[in-house]
Order: sequence, then structure tokens, then C-alpha cells
Amino acid sequence: MSLLVLALAPASASMPMIVAFGVFTLTMFAFSNLVGVFPPECFPTEARACGVGLSIACSRLGSAIGTFLLPLGIAQAGIQMTMLALFGVLLVGMLVSIAWAPETKHLTLDQASGG
Repeated sequence: MSLLVLALAPASASMPMIVAFGVFTLTMFAFSNLVGVFPPECFPTEARACGVGLSIACSRLGSAIGTFLLPLGIAQAGIQMTMLALFGVLLVGMLVSIAWAPETKHLTLDQASGG
């Protein structure tokens, strides 16, 4: 939601933009820790190390691509369109996670990994 606020806020509204960016940064910082926690629960013991390594590598590749493309997107489409596009990417990720990520709340590690 904070990216949506950044996209829709007028350029003159600097304080709401700063607050929205702060909320976005804190939220992403909290969720970035899940890369090390959730993937081990999804892979069987025999493939856990490779699965976690692949997950983290994909995460780092996405970060590198995003770091490269963000300034290009802002220069080409403007900050509001770029923030809307980023909001769309996060929305799709959320919907995919809700639809297909397994719930592991009350499962042991072996049960969660299908073992």
C-alpha cells in the first residue's frame, strides 16, 4: 500500500511521501528475512541446501535487476508510473503466494517439506 501512496501522492506532498517510503522500507526489511526461513520448510531434507541456495540466488538476481531497472524506469516513465508498476509486481507476488504457498503453521519441518 505504501508504494500506492507514493505513486498517487502529488509531488508537493513531501511529508506523506517520506512516511510512505519509511513504511515501505521497514516492511520490506521485515519480509526480506523470510528468504532464509520459508524455503527450508518447502524442500525435502535431501534437497534442502540446494533449494535454499537456489531461492536465495533468485532473490539476489531479482535485487540486482531491480537496482539496475529502477533508475531507468524513473527516467523513462516517471516516478509515479514506476511506483505503480512496482505496486503491481508486489500485488501479483502477494496473490501468487496466497494461492500457492503452503501453510506451515502447525507442521513439523518434515511434514512441511512433504517428507
